[in-house]
Amino acid sequence: MKCYDCPRACGVDRERGEVGFCGGGYYASVAKTIADFSYEEPCFGKSVTAVFFGGCALRCTYCQNYKISRGAVGQAYDDGMLARLFDGTDKTIDLVTPSHYLSAIERAVGLTDNRHEYIYNTSGYETTASIERAREFCGLFLTDFKYADGDLAGRLSNAPDYFEKAVAAIREMKKTVDVWTGDGNDRKLKRGVVIRHLVLPGRVDNSIAALDAIKSEFGNDTVLSLMSQFTPNGIGEPTERLKKIEYKLVAEHAVKLGFTNGYFQQFDSADGKYTPEF
Repeated sequence: MKCYDCPRACGVDRERGEVGFCGGGYYASVAKTIADFSYEEPCFGKSVTAVFFGGCALRCTYCQNYKISRGAVGQAYDDGMLARLFDGTDKTIDLVTPSHYLSAIERAVGLTDNRHEYIYNTSGYETTASIERAREFCGLFLTDFKYADGDLAGRLSNAPDYFEKAVAAIREMKKTVDVWTGDGNDRKLKRGVVIRHLVLPGRVDNSIAALDAIKSEFGNDTVLSLMSQFTPNGIGEPTERLKKIEYKLVAEHAVKLGFTNGYFQQFDSADGKYTPEF
């Protein structure tokens, strides 16, 4: 069966051992699990079980998890093993970079003994068909919205069509209407979408345009998480660190646009200690 799960549309036959752009095989490669993983976004609760998958359909030059997105780190989990991994926790399961293993995840979900809540934690580079499939088992989406600039997306992520693909995919995600429980500091998102944007050093114009697009396409009531945690990975661009004034300019623009439902990140998050070891 040929794979068209991501916008790369490689058409490789994974069952026959063929490997596409993402580097993934027929079975999911699990690089790491963290049983008590905490998010910057309090709306996901105090902790989740994070499952980091190996390989990636995007592979950005600045990826902080490049050891697993490009390397051979990870263990192949057949469908039964992956189902047992999911059944081994009673917490929400965070599927980190799941896009290229969607078919394997679907098979595993069908084998689980328990009903779980999942977070589909994605780069945003998705097909609408894949998101439609993911919505069958997943009610929470944590998606990046990296670029409004196609030239920048092409240079840093080899995906000049990123903007168009991400907008269409997030529209599909947004069909899952936000459902909240609690109030104040105890307010939790039970179903819905959080859009993350990572501010890149020297690319404030891209961030400004990305926020403009989020408001235009999805409304300023969107749950927005504006990230400052960029850390140079030592192998690709950008090579410089994010400046406080750059993040401040983007944050002020978010306020100007009327975003009130979301989170700003502490600037000291731009540190390697926030990147898991693989």
